[in-house]
This record gives sequence, C-alpha cells and structure tokens, in this order.
Amino acid sequence: MKKIWGIWSLVFGLLLMFTMTSTVKADGDYQIEKYNATADVQKNGDIDLTQKITYQFDGNFKGVYYNQDIAGINGITLPEVYLDDGYTTKQLTQNNSGLNNSFKVDKTANKVNIKVYHSASTEKLTYIYKYHLLGAITNYTDTARLNWKIIGDGWQKDLHNVVLKVNLPQKNISKLQAWTHGPLDGYTKVDRKDGSVKMTIETVPEGRFVETEMLFPTTVTADNPKIVNKKIKQKVLNHEKQLVLDANASRERKKWIYIILMTFGYLVVAGIFIARLISIKKNSGNKHFHPTPLYHFFDEPKFLPSMAKVILDRSDKADSLSLTADLLYEVGKRRMAIRKVKKTYEITALVPPTNPFFKFLIENIGDGKKVTLKQIKTAAKGYHTAKNDIVQNFETWSKDAAKGREKYLDLENMRIVDNFRLTAIVIPGILFLMFIIAAIFGKKLLVLGIVYVIIAILSWVMLWIAKRKITPYTDLGEQEVNEIKAFKRMLSDIDDIKMAEVGDLILWEQFLPYAVVFGVSDKVIKALKVNFTTEQINDSMIVPYYIGATSFLGSKNGFESAFIGAISAGGGIAGSSSSVSGGSGGFSGGSSGGFGGGSGGGAF
Repeated sequence: MKKIWGIWSLVFGLLLMFTMTSTVKADGDYQIEKYNATADVQKNGDIDLTQKITYQFDGNFKGVYYNQDIAGINGITLPEVYLDDGYTTKQLTQNNSGLNNSFKVDKTANKVNIKVYHSASTEKLTYIYKYHLLGAITNYTDTARLNWKIIGDGWQKDLHNVVLKVNLPQKNISKLQAWTHGPLDGYTKVDRKDGSVKMTIETVPEGRFVETEMLFPTTVTADNPKIVNKKIKQKVLNHEKQLVLDANASRERKKWIYIILMTFGYLVVAGIFIARLISIKKNSGNKHFHPTPLYHFFDEPKFLPSMAKVILDRSDKADSLSLTADLLYEVGKRRMAIRKVKKTYEITALVPPTNPFFKFLIENIGDGKKVTLKQIKTAAKGYHTAKNDIVQNFETWSKDAAKGREKYLDLENMRIVDNFRLTAIVIPGILFLMFIIAAIFGKKLLVLGIVYVIIAILSWVMLWIAKRKITPYTDLGEQEVNEIKAFKRMLSDIDDIKMAEVGDLILWEQFLPYAVVFGVSDKVIKALKVNFTTEQINDSMIVPYYIGATSFLGSKNGFESAFIGAISAGGGIAGSSSSVSGGSGGFSGGSSGGFGGGSGGGAF
C-alpha cells in the first residue's frame, strides 16, 4: 500500500511541479480573464474601436501594454485610455513621463504601441482603449469587405471569455455574410436585422489570432473613399467554402480521434474489470483457519527477525534493516560481539558464524575472527570486484533468509490479491489519462471527473474486499502471524507495560532486534531507561549500542551508515524504515489575410 501511494504521490507531485514552473514568474503572474471588443463601422469605412481587457494580477506589476498592428490600413487616431478598478472609471493622461496613471504612444509605419503605467498588486483591473481605425473597409464593385484580425497573434497570455462584436452603420442588411477564422470551438452570430456580427470564444490561446471576414453591400459604406474597381465576392466565397470544408474535416478528425481514444480506454477498463471478476469466480482462493486474535504476546517469535519481517511484510526477500536486526540477535544470543574501537565498531565471531553473510564479512574482509565497519566501508568503496562481492553475497543472503516462507504464506492467494492491487493502480491511471485527453479536446470535465472517481473508487473497493476475503497466510502462517502481530503490538504499547515484571534485561535484549525490524526500537529503548538502572543497561551486551550519539546504529560511523549505505551505493537492497457549414457564420481555421495580425499585448 505504501508503494501504491508513493507512486501516486510522485505523479501528482510532478504534475504540481509542472503546473507551478509553467505559470509562476519571479515578479508575479497574471491572467486575462475577459476580452471585449466593440467595433462600430462608419459610413466612410473607418471603425470606432473600444477594447475592454480585464487583467487578474497576482504579484506586483508596473503596468500593461498593447500593440495595434496598422499595416494594410490608413492608420489610427490618437488613443484614449481608461482604467476601471471595479468602483470607478478614470481617464489616464497621455505623456512620456512614465508616471503612474499615464500612458505613452509610440508609432511606426506598421504598428502603434501603447504603454500604460499603473501600479497593480494582486487585484483585478480593466483597461479600456478607444481609437479610430482609418480605412478599414474596402469597397469593391460587387461588395464591401472587412478583412481584419481583430485579435492578433502577439498576445503573451491566453485570452479568456472573449466577446467581439462588429456593428455596421445600417440595419436590415439581407446580404450580410461573415466568417470567423481562429479556434474551432468559437461561435459566430450573424444578425442581418441588427446589422451586426458577434463572435464568442471561450479561450484564445496565446499566439493565436481571431480574424473576421465580412461581406455586405457597398451602400452600407457609401461614403467610403477606399474603392477598388474589381470584383472579389466570388473569390472570397470560394476561399471561405474551402476553409469551412477544411475546418469541418478537422473537426471530424478530431471527433473521431477522441472517440477512438476514449472507446479504447473504456474497453480496456471494462476488460480489466471483467477479467478480474471472471478470474475470481474461477478461483476465489484457498480458505484458511483464522485463530482468535491476540492483543499482546510476550514470547519471542520462533523466527529470526529477518524471517519475522518477511512473514509480516509478505515479502520474497529480507532487507538490510533485517540484517542489522539479525546481527543484534546473534549478539543477544552471545554468538557474536560488538565493541567500539576508536571511531569504528568491531564485530567479533564468538562461535563460527552460521549466517553466510556474516561469515563472508569476517573471513573475506576481516581477519577470520573479526571485522570492523571501517573495513567493510573501505571494501565497498574500493575495487569494483570487492563491491560486487559484497552486493552479491548480500543478495544471496536476502533471498536465503526468506526460504521456507511458503509454509506460512499462501503464494496463490497472494497472487490473486496482487492482481486486484494491480487493477487498483492501473485503472485509476488509465482514467487519469482519459481525463487529460478529455481536457485536451475541450470536453466538459465535471461530470466526467465524478464518473471516473467513482470507477476508480470501485477498483479500490474490489481490492479492499479481496484483502478481507482472501488471506495471504496458510493455516500455520495465520497462527504465527497472530502471535507476531500481538508481539509487535506489545512492543508498540511498551509505555503501558512494566518491563521488569515481564522479564529481566537479558530477555529484553532478545526482544530488541525485533523492535528494530518492527520500527519501534526508540519506544523500547525509552522504556528500558525508565524501567532499568544505568548500571544494568551499561552491563548489557546490546542496549548500549542503541543509546547516545555514538550508538552502533545511529552515528555517522554506525552500522546503518557505514554498512547499509555501502550496500545501497553498491546496488543492493536499501534498508526499510518506519462550426456551422454553409454560406455564412462559421468558425474555421486558416486565414484570409486580414490586417491587424501582429496586434497583442501583456503586462510588465
């Protein structure tokens, strides 16, 4: 279970790190929450433009800027800039001072740059720009045309809640036609009665433009001096027809890609569930006797600490923490001894060691009778062969320490539960990818997310039921684990037990190695210091090595640091711990070459 949560913690941690690094800047961040533009076309072909851009600031900013691309038209008038803070709207002063509540205008042949100075700090502000675009409409012999990128590709942020409206200077225009080029999820409303075109887009990504192509009778802009003596209407219609066909084909491809991906995901999820239900129906696992649970148990387990942990953890090999406990077990049985020699520790075999790994350390790294942690550390950092020998011998020991586990662990039942555990990991993972796909394709996520969470929970419920119904232990294993768990619980509840009444210090020396593998040695040591005298503790063969800054386990030159660290560095096992088709109104991709393509802005 810890491994499962570790995987998901890593996934969500990476997602969180990606989100933070992709949005947060040193001087703050901002979003453009609303973008509203109203363009009133005049009889002479000019446009009165009003833009309202709402920023949400998070951090400190000096102001904002907006660049209007004027290539292809006759220029613009001097802009007016207003600021709406949600309470009042005030007009800002145009000058080059750079002072607060002022703006400056820099103009070139193709672009007008507006820089607005107003200090902002974690607040919402709306900037309003008003000016005239001169010569925006062209009257041809068969139609008048407005071809304009209302939103250019120069924005540094996504624009949200975008509403663009073009009002013509006449009502009831039966031959009004309009198309919009940009994100394919936008909507265009052509209102011939009102003589207007309204475009709405939920989000315009940074670097993307929105372009309008409008055709209407030349009588609408009868005073327009910008006249081209040729026909263009059919060319525009043909071009827009192709763009619509391309857009619809793109939508269709996108729709089918989404359907195929999601259908595949659903089939995989359903297939996993069905396969798991069929398998459990065919083989529901072996039934075993469950003894009456013990609460506390005061007898030392019948196994070495390493095997006790293998059984309790249902593992196929022992870890390096178990090796530490087995060494202390040997010391407690007076078969090995540990003593501090200067800045290291010396491990001595009082009898020929039966543990093959301890035998390897003493005979191959030590002098045949003893070995120091310094020698082990030096060997592990030395020649590649010596390091490999340590790792290989440790690997062999860790597997040998788990031999015989099948007497206590029902491996077939464990395999069944592991299959449910794998299901509980894989299904949420697949659903998470499907959720990301739905988000990428712009689908509504709330209901989908709720359904996916329910399905993911179902997979975990199945695992929970399997773990309750299918025991991982044999009949003998159930009995032994019952005692091991009660023994561990006794060590965990040691503060409530009078240790001296249970047994003398020598008995507790036998218990301490198990406290190490169960992750409760700190509690036991604390209780020992309360229940036994300093003299008794100092006379112990084991207890002093758990206590103090120079402890055998805790110091930088201690066993776990010098030996387990060396094993891990050598590659060994680490220690454990506690659009609409048709003639008008559609949204399509591509472009019809309208002016204004380089417009955009941001904050500073």
